[in-house]
Amino acid sequence: MTSGALPNNPFVAAGMIEDPRLFIGRKDELHAIASRMKGDQPTSINIVGDKHIGKSSLLHYFFRTWQQRGLDNTSRYVVIYLPLRNVDCQTETGFYEAVAEGLRNHVQGWQQRSLQNPWKSKPLNRQAFSDAVKEWKQQGKLPVLCLDDFESLLKYPDKFDNGFYDNLRSLMDSNALMLVVASRAI
Repeated sequence: MTSGALPNNPFVAAGMIEDPRLFIGRKDELHAIASRMKGDQPTSINIVGDKHIGKSSLLHYFFRTWQQRGLDNTSRYVVIYLPLRNVDCQTETGFYEAVAEGLRNHVQGWQQRSLQNPWKSKPLNRQAFSDAVKEWKQQGKLPVLCLDDFESLLKYPDKFDNGFYDNLRSLMDSNALMLVVASRAI
């Protein structure tokens, strides 16, 4: 098969589907995620299911195509995809740094400098992360984090304590952050 060519059998997929041309269906799920972004009160969502049913592919496809979902004022959102089984996300600071890098890399246009500055705090700890997210809210930006394999964080209870989860919840409750989380049924 040449580079860029589609496989002969569309039902063969080894692992996460990264090529948007190979992603088929799931229109209702994609619409449900996008509809929860709208309005003054974005609602976080958890996609739960067994291994190998396409949760990662769904999150990644949403990340790649979210601007095509009929949202008003797409400049209000910055959407990133972050696989949490990545070694960089095994500590709280590593998680914050990975999120900050993803957000900084997806800021568009004239707002780039004012939106990147809040993330330059070193070390990027829980308080600095919260302050940066709140600063974005004041500037009219909503970070939407597509977090894949969320249960990976549970493997490190000494690194991700209840305060970590409470802080994320607080940011979601104040409409400053939206999470789209994929996790296995436990």
